[in-house]
Amino acid sequence: MVLTVLLIFGGFALTHYFVNLHRITEMSLANRWFTRGEEAMQAHLYKAAADDFRTALNYNQEDRRYRLRLAQALMADDRLTEARAHLISLWEEEPANGEVNLTLARLEAKRGKYRDAVRYYNNAINGVWKENPRQARMAARFELAKYLMQNQKFGEARADLLAALADTPTEPADQLLLGQLLLELNEPEHALQAYDALLARDRRNAQAWFGEGEAYLALGQFNEAEHASEKAVDYDPNLDAARRQLELTREILRLNPSMRGLPLAERANRVAAAFEAALSRLSSCASQLNVDLGAPVGAESAMNTQGSTSSTAANDITPAPNALELLYTSGLEKQSNATARALLKNPDALEPAMQYVFEVERTTAPICPDMDVTDRALLLLAQHESETIK
Repeated sequence: MVLTVLLIFGGFALTHYFVNLHRITEMSLANRWFTRGEEAMQAHLYKAAADDFRTALNYNQEDRRYRLRLAQALMADDRLTEARAHLISLWEEEPANGEVNLTLARLEAKRGKYRDAVRYYNNAINGVWKENPRQARMAARFELAKYLMQNQKFGEARADLLAALADTPTEPADQLLLGQLLLELNEPEHALQAYDALLARDRRNAQAWFGEGEAYLALGQFNEAEHASEKAVDYDPNLDAARRQLELTREILRLNPSMRGLPLAERANRVAAAFEAALSRLSSCASQLNVDLGAPVGAESAMNTQGSTSSTAANDITPAPNALELLYTSGLEKQSNATARALLKNPDALEPAMQYVFEVERTTAPICPDMDVTDRALLLLAQHESETIK
């Protein structure tokens, strides 16, 4: 009897050993296939990745990570129905899982299901994250804001970003992204808050100074924009965007006739210089579009008779074939009254002359996007033309 009992226990132990050995082998194979799937994902071989993750799942069906990565690979391979089936199964088991909700949000966005995508994005923002939960929720909020902006839901995007601003991101990259997104939503004052929060901790952050310069430009506070842009260049001389922004800001300060404290003679000189720049801009734009500014107003432009493909493409977005001719003719008529001497004698002509400059810059900007720094400066001033020239 004792021998029988010993044989039974020995059999159980041996069976347990082989079961564990088999389980360890399966786990090892599952991990190996999962690693191959990760490598395939990094190489953008999504079909192969899905096959690898499916094989890993066959060896270890209890690992939710394998199921999630399989769904993500299927989604990347545009097999959305299969991906959604796996994700819904995961969501039903754990509806508060942040990563599952975020993946579902992206899938529904790809499917064009706006309401469902927004719902899952919000679930992800408020969901449970195993690693770096604060940063993960902030990233999900930014992704939602971008999605809302893509769908022209600017009010909702603004509300989400202001919520992010109130939450005060801790990562410098998040603060920079928040500031940039707020600028894209035409919220320069709130963007300044995001950049100020970062600069309070790191005064040498060139990107933050650059963002502040952008915000001040949008607000029409050009002296502050110059200071911020200078700081950006000082702290990172290789930041080309900051150098271009500083150049633009200084050109605005050189040309702007609305700056406080300018004597009349200086204002007259600036308006006269802007007027000549506008006439030059017209000539340059007309040359790009093959428009003959010397043709009689109302006559068909040379662009209509020439077979140039590039000219035809440009003409598709031109307001009218002779719009530049009309502006140019009008400018020639005003030219004698827009010299520095004439403006000094007749200050009432300062504002009409600048209005003409602004009209030229607004008209040419969409049809001739390539422009020098002077025209970019005048175009930006045109956006702030509500400032009265006194």
